Amino acid sequence: MKSAGKILLVNPDWQGIRRQKQAQFKRIWQPLDLANAAALLERKHFSVRILDNNVVRLSPESLGALAEEYDKIFVTSTPYDRWQCPSLDIAFFFDTIKMIPPERLYLMGAHVTERAQTILQKTHARAAILGEPEQTILELAQKDLDSRIPEAIPGIAFLKGNRMITTQTRKNLPDLNDLPFPAYHLLPMDRYFYEFMGNNFAILEASRGCPYHCSFCYLGMYGKGLRQKSLSRVLEEIQWVKTEYHVKNIYFMDLEFGLNRDFLLSLCREMAQRNMGIQWCCQTRVTDVDEEVLEWMKRAGCSLIHFGVESGSNRILKQTGKGIMVSDCVKAVTLTRAAGLRSALFMNFGFPGETKADMEATLRLAVHLNPTYVAFHLIVPFPGTKIAIDAGLDPATFPPHLYPHYNDEHSLPFLKWTLRKAYCRFYLRLQVLRDFAARNRGHYLKKVRLFLRLLTG
Repeated sequence: MKSAGKILLVNPDWQGIRRQKQAQFKRIWQPLDLANAAALLERKHFSVRILDNNVVRLSPESLGALAEEYDKIFVTSTPYDRWQCPSLDIAFFFDTIKMIPPERLYLMGAHVTERAQTILQKTHARAAILGEPEQTILELAQKDLDSRIPEAIPGIAFLKGNRMITTQTRKNLPDLNDLPFPAYHLLPMDRYFYEFMGNNFAILEASRGCPYHCSFCYLGMYGKGLRQKSLSRVLEEIQWVKTEYHVKNIYFMDLEFGLNRDFLLSLCREMAQRNMGIQWCCQTRVTDVDEEVLEWMKRAGCSLIHFGVESGSNRILKQTGKGIMVSDCVKAVTLTRAAGLRSALFMNFGFPGETKADMEATLRLAVHLNPTYVAFHLIVPFPGTKIAIDAGLDPATFPPHLYPHYNDEHSLPFLKWTLRKAYCRFYLRLQVLRDFAARNRGHYLKKVRLFLRLLTG
């Protein structure tokens, strides 16, 4: 059958992130949203290529030459696993697109959604995709065929002279089961890994979105509320990546994997009964787990749970609107350890109004909880979050390549010193060093490199 057109989807080279306020994770993970979009496009007979430049690493010149072969080129500033926490510096994004013909260039991601006009003026791209991108990519590929962009396409912005036109807001896909399986056959699946899980690795999603409104978390790409795939669909995807791509390790990238307790228990019971032979991890709230849930997660092959503990101060936790307390964190990590599961905690410094005593309480809590891993970060007022709004930060006035930090109480040198102190105090303990070396021995050097990047970033 004749191709409906040639489409190139690009995930930039994240190694191009320059040193900024703090180190950034540069995971080698599948760009799931691009794989979803590619599958939708292939269903409509488009010829599609996904260039994961985070793996391939073509130069801007080589990428520009490649782009000449395609009718439309879509580039994201934020692959799916970074929708919630966009990178601080997107100079790498502008480097990626500088040689691509702007009349065939479409941009998307959290940065583009929040700063469409600034980025369009800087890049002269044909259009910006606002929010969840998959359906909009398909519709642009099908309908943007003439000199004038069809204003009937929802969920986009473009420049008409000096004026930005924003079309009707696109409703997010209500039923995630309508998405085809991601087009992982277009990606170098043997190149993806997670230091704390292993190779033969893939990311999947069982749900999208979050009903909570934490002050520091960016949800602009997900829309409101929670959308859940069916139990049968999730089980089919797990079996599919295992059979087709020999995947042994899965990270469910749901924002709150355990939010629907009945679904989680049903999934775990089915996985255990089928003896699927998959090791998996997820992220969820500390209030989502209990003894029964953790027992079934363990039986189903879960080996690691990521928790957002955030702070060791109840005052700061209340301020974030997360709806948890320190006691909830202690209970969750204690139960997780008792169930024989590893835990990884996210903890932050630099919240508005946070004192040195609050920061010390966070560090003491991390040591006391003694999880398997902990990642410390400095709070960033991502545009669109409550922290940014309360601070009066206007996305349009930010430099177009930065997500700046903002903190009135403490200097940046002090915050970075606090970050380094936290990593050293937590990880440079004898028992932690022993455990760190013992787990996943094949990835020991990768874990060491990760620690050094976080320490020196």
